[in-house]
Amino acid sequence: MLLVGATAILAGAAALLASDAGSVRPVSLGAFGTLIDGLKRLRPVGAYLEHERAGRRRHACLVQLPTLLDVLTLGLSAGLSFDASLELYCTRYSDDLAEALGEAMVSWRIGLLSRSEALSALAKRLDVAALQRFASTVSEALVFGSPLAEVLEHQAQAIRDEHRSHIEEEIEKVPVKMLIPLGTLIVPAMLLAILGPLMGPALRTV
Repeated sequence: MLLVGATAILAGAAALLASDAGSVRPVSLGAFGTLIDGLKRLRPVGAYLEHERAGRRRHACLVQLPTLLDVLTLGLSAGLSFDASLELYCTRYSDDLAEALGEAMVSWRIGLLSRSEALSALAKRLDVAALQRFASTVSEALVFGSPLAEVLEHQAQAIRDEHRSHIEEEIEKVPVKMLIPLGTLIVPAMLLAILGPLMGPALRTV
């Protein structure tokens, strides 16, 4: 699909740029049609790449979230405010989650959004369920004045347990996935290596 779309785009662009030595030739509608057809063919590829990029970023944020919760817990336990603890994380780390949280922090500091609205919008944009729970927990704790450090510590442990169980599930799927190359590549090659020398003399005698 990618090769066909790129070929169509190149063909359409070549037709649009084709000219004589002295004057440009009239451009036919077919050249525009070829170019548009190539762009349409590349659209699913772009959507797939964007989906993969969002999935990688979502997974990276899920992996980085326990570290964020640990830093916030230590900062709150040391007497820092939530904003100071969050700023400490954003300045010490340079990952995707720290960058996104830094942007959210700027939005509520300049009064564009409230703290709860900025955290909820961030969780919705990154589409991470654990981050949505974090946003709701922080909002409720800051409104009702409940101890936030202890809640974040338990949440970090729950996220680590969830991530560990997900990794264990992926490891359990590996033997099943290995059956595909084993049945399509390795077993036929082994049969050919074993039966080839045995079938050679039989074929010569026929």
